Amino acid sequence: MTEQKAAAAAATPAVPVGPQKMTPSEAFVETLAANGVTDMFGIMGSAFMDPMDIFAPAGIRLIPVVHEQGAGHMADGYARVSGRHGVVIGQNGPGISNCVTAIAAAYWAHTPVVIITPETGTMGMGLGGFQEANQLPMFEEFTKYQGHVTHPARMAEFTGRCFDRAMSEMGPTQLNIPRDYFYGEIKAEIPTPSRLDRGAGGESSLNDAAELLAKAKFPVIISGGGVVMGEAIEECKALAERL
Repeated sequence: MTEQKAAAAAATPAVPVGPQKMTPSEAFVETLAANGVTDMFGIMGSAFMDPMDIFAPAGIRLIPVVHEQGAGHMADGYARVSGRHGVVIGQNGPGISNCVTAIAAAYWAHTPVVIITPETGTMGMGLGGFQEANQLPMFEEFTKYQGHVTHPARMAEFTGRCFDRAMSEMGPTQLNIPRDYFYGEIKAEIPTPSRLDRGAGGESSLNDAAELLAKAKFPVIISGGGVVMGEAIEECKALAERL
């Protein structure tokens, strides 16, 4: 494990054990913290003011931007460099729609970005209220998983699932939350993050690759995000020097 990733793992707080009474906002933020989130990118909006108040006490910094598209690209870059999730959040409606291009870029780069999209409150849906938009279809084509919180008591469940799926499938996921679901009191259990172990590949495939490289006269190595994600930078350098 790289020093940067080891430090990130060490900084990840312990997950509260067992069901506990809390607000949905607290369940949301506790799940972010359990997944090691320390930085988020976006523009503050009324749709998530309640959890925003407890970001800082949980050790989470919201880094403001001029435009939400920039926030999405920043989350993408952050994930590629750190090996952790990139997280972007914004105001419902136009704030969220500004992120589409950036999430598409992260999708094609296989970057584990979680986009959090607070939306119109449940009692105002279909009435054309404040910046109402159908937010799930916007990202359907560019996400590995879309979690829509269907009840405040399921806040931690859906939040944790979005973070797990982003890392297991190496791509963006969307967490869609009706803005009124941040409030109230629930009984919730913060899910422990689940991560897959990734192998180096099958023996036959590795042997075939080695044979091709051994016979290559003018090999060119294009090392992208996969080398970073696989923590194989030093191995890539050694291979380049040998070839």
